[in-house]
Amino acid sequence: MVHNPYDSDDSIDDPKKAKLRDQAQQQFITQLQQRIANQTAEIEDLHKQISQIQQGTSLKDQELKDYSSRVEEERVWFERDKKARDDREYELQKLVQEKEVEIQKLKDASATAQVQAMETQSLQSQASSAVATQINNYIEMLMAYFQKPTNDNFVQALQGLIEYSGSDGTIDQKILGFLLKADMPKTESEIVQTLLVQSSEVSKAIFRLEQKENIKKVGRGYSVISSDFAEMADITQNWKSLSPEKIFENLMSVVYVEADKQELIIAFTNARDALMEMGTLSTIKTHEMSQIIEKLKRHPIDKNELAELIQKWNS
Repeated sequence: MVHNPYDSDDSIDDPKKAKLRDQAQQQFITQLQQRIANQTAEIEDLHKQISQIQQGTSLKDQELKDYSSRVEEERVWFERDKKARDDREYELQKLVQEKEVEIQKLKDASATAQVQAMETQSLQSQASSAVATQINNYIEMLMAYFQKPTNDNFVQALQGLIEYSGSDGTIDQKILGFLLKADMPKTESEIVQTLLVQSSEVSKAIFRLEQKENIKKVGRGYSVISSDFAEMADITQNWKSLSPEKIFENLMSVVYVEADKQELIIAFTNARDALMEMGTLSTIKTHEMSQIIEKLKRHPIDKNELAELIQKWNS
């Protein structure tokens, strides 16, 4: 019961005091209601603040989750890149070891090289007359039918001269003959193994043929300048003038000859830009090709995987 200063045992029947008592009670009730309203407003403000804090917490949780995902992705890329670097380092170490073995073999062979040169010189002098006769026969036939190059005699003489030079000619001619018959670009080691010639001689001959622009480096190997591979795997040519089918065919050739990382990046970039300029590349394929280019910058990609992607894009 609310205490009323105007209330007492002898004021029950006093109308004036009863009225004052009622007024005091009403004023007290009004004050309580005001306090309740103020506290209710404060509670609502607290609820709003709690809601804002919860929203902020959710955003921070999402940011933390996204950051963790990015960190994990970077970790995966770092591991892959590290593996690629380790593999490359292993390959270089292996190459250095192979070169050291070759150098040692050259040193061991240098003692007997002069003796063998003397012996072969005498044999060559004996065979030179027969070789000159055979070559002269081919040349005379070519000259006789030069004005009618489609004549069978001319064609046979030309084929005979090429085959003869490829088997019994100089080291440069033997390399050209071997590359002409090859269905794929051949590496320097493959040329050495096939022709059974010292690696140093093959290296010098390859350098001379490249300087004369008779052969061209295609991927890991070499090909004659007039071969399809030398043209299709040329990353410096303007692919924007080619048809989409030809662009994909050239891109497949670059992958097929096992071009190095930088050559692959340039080839895929040229192909993507040329196809985009033609308007024949969808948004999805453009995004996929851009992703592959970025992946190639980070680590090697298997040749078969790249070939499957090119076939899918071309389809």
